[in-house]
Amino acid sequence: MRIVFLGLSSILLSGCAGIHFDRTQEGTLKGKLLVEWIDPDQFIFTPDRDSPLTFTRENGQSITPGTMYTDGGSIPRSLWAIRSYSPWGYAPAFIVHDWLFEVRHCKYPGYELLTVDDAALVMSEIMKTMMLDPKRGSVDKLTMYAMYEAVKSPIAVRQWNEGKCVPPPRGFDEETLPKVKMRYVIEFP
Repeated sequence: MRIVFLGLSSILLSGCAGIHFDRTQEGTLKGKLLVEWIDPDQFIFTPDRDSPLTFTRENGQSITPGTMYTDGGSIPRSLWAIRSYSPWGYAPAFIVHDWLFEVRHCKYPGYELLTVDDAALVMSEIMKTMMLDPKRGSVDKLTMYAMYEAVKSPIAVRQWNEGKCVPPPRGFDEETLPKVKMRYVIEFP
C-alpha cells in the first residue's frame, strides 16, 4: 500500500512540477555574485561595484540585491546531500530571494507591495533561467517546484511576516568587511 501511495504521490508531484515549470517565465541574469564567508553558516553578499548581480524579469523589472547577510538557501542540513539541494546550488536565486526578504524586513522603499508569493515566483524564475542555460545547469522541475513551495510554506510566511531587519553595520562596504575567511565569485555574462 505504501509503495502505491508513494508512486501516486510521485506522479502527482511530477505533474505539478511540470505545470509550474512551464508557467514560470525566464529572465536574464547578469553580473557577479560575491559571497564572503565570515563564520560557519554566516556569509555576506556584497554587490560588485562594476558588475552587480542583477536579475531582469520578463516584465522588465530588474532586481539588484544590496549588501546583506545571507545563508544561501535556507535548506535543512538533512537535505544537503541530495543533488540540487545544496544551500548554494542555485546561489543567484537564493541571494535574490534573501534580498526580497531583507527589503521586506527592513522596509526599503519601492518594495511595499511585494508578497511572499512574489518572492517565491522570482526565485523560480531565476532557477528556470539557470536551468535553461546549458553552461549553468540542467532542467530539474521537481527541485524548482519543491523550493517554490518551500518559500510559500507556513514557516516561510511566518518569517516573511515576523522576520527582523538585520542590516550590515553602518558604512559597511568592501573596505570595512569583517575579516573574510573565504571569497566566492560567480560571474554571469
